[in-house]
Amino acid sequence: MISDESNGHDLVEKEVHKVSVMLVDDDPTFLQVVVASLQTHHRDQLDIVGTARSSEDCIIQAQVLAPQVVLMDLNMPGRGGLWAIPLLQVLFPETRVIALTLNDGANSREAVLAAGGAELVSKTTWTTDLIPAIQRVVETDDQYPSHATAC
Repeated sequence: MISDESNGHDLVEKEVHKVSVMLVDDDPTFLQVVVASLQTHHRDQLDIVGTARSSEDCIIQAQVLAPQVVLMDLNMPGRGGLWAIPLLQVLFPETRVIALTLNDGANSREAVLAAGGAELVSKTTWTTDLIPAIQRVVETDDQYPSHATAC
């Protein structure tokens, strides 16, 4: 609590909790653009804690970084995002996964949700759709703390 000496009233300091976010994509240019955009336009809301270029690297880094939200590309060389989503869910049940993909049809959306993902955002509309998706998955966890099971 902060005291406002000018009028004798106590002010309650509002805590600002940034959402910790990790990005996973095999395209370094896409990673760089998304990270730069989020850090520039949403630095008060988001803390970009790390990036990974593969699903396997994501699993390793998530153990240390403990992100609240993972933004996961689905189509990467080797094991793709659909391989990592259920594994993340088991290992880190508090982490939510938002899939980022160019293949944003109904089949991809159903596959992401079946794997335990929280949302799917198209790479063609990420500039307008990503922040609302992050807000939805974080708000869901805030409203239903015991529901924090998706990754």
